[in-house]
Amino acid sequence: MASLAKIVIPNEKALTTRDNSRESRSRISSYSLALVTFLTALLIVGIIGTIVWKGAPSLTWEFLSQSPKANMSAGGIWPMIRGSLLLMGGTLLAVLPAGILGGIFLAEYAGRGRLARLMHACVTSLAGTPSIVFGLFGLAVFVLLLKWKFCLLAGWLTLAVFSLPTVVLTTETAIRSVPDSLIEGALSLGLSKWQTMWKVVLPNAMPGILSGLILTTGRAAGEAPPILLTAGIYYSTSKFELNSGMLFQPIENLPYHLAEGYRQGGVIPDRIVWGTCLSLMLFVLLLNIGAVIFRSRMRWKQLQH
Repeated sequence: MASLAKIVIPNEKALTTRDNSRESRSRISSYSLALVTFLTALLIVGIIGTIVWKGAPSLTWEFLSQSPKANMSAGGIWPMIRGSLLLMGGTLLAVLPAGILGGIFLAEYAGRGRLARLMHACVTSLAGTPSIVFGLFGLAVFVLLLKWKFCLLAGWLTLAVFSLPTVVLTTETAIRSVPDSLIEGALSLGLSKWQTMWKVVLPNAMPGILSGLILTTGRAAGEAPPILLTAGIYYSTSKFELNSGMLFQPIENLPYHLAEGYRQGGVIPDRIVWGTCLSLMLFVLLLNIGAVIFRSRMRWKQLQH
């Protein structure tokens, strides 16, 4: 007859020692996490506080609405704000169809095989690629190969390529978040897969898709390297005209203006540089707030219906 294994029951002292050790490790982990969180928050507050402290005195209506004067030593930054808005708007229009269709394909039609996993991994890798790589791509293809030179159109397409992977992933996530019960109910009523996608899935996923699209293109318009290499110009004395000819002209914008202001230290007054920095930060912040409000309103309307 096989002998039974001996079961060793720890005594009370051993149990107490073990519990105290676990509690100590848990307390140390909590304190370490709290310290890291505090230091990170302190760093962020310090950076934002410095920008606000040095840039706020320059942030007047004249600074935001006037053109530069006296060899960039006076005046405002309105042409740069206008250029950043044009870059963001064109990028939004360029990336909208390709990004949404790519997200639909990955979410509903690519399947879950090896090829689908490979495509998803490639898109994820591109989404994490530094913006300077996309800037060099735009320089090589649009500026040099197609001989467009530095122009607004080259900037649009470069920023669209930069934004596309993130928009695809955002669209895929928004589509996958739609409840399966809605999809199954639509299919049970006789709708085809494409009709279900068009009439049920996309309307419910649209708040997440559009808010992600706005956030991504706003971030792209604030990126300096792609614009520096494809579309940026420091300052132009020619009169701005809103027509088709502007597509093949370089454009002033906030990231380029800020980069040149720091690079040409002493030429541009510090107050203008810090004011431009604060304006760019507020530009991105307002886009983020607008995207959150837009998504909340769309979801509220869906709940009402």
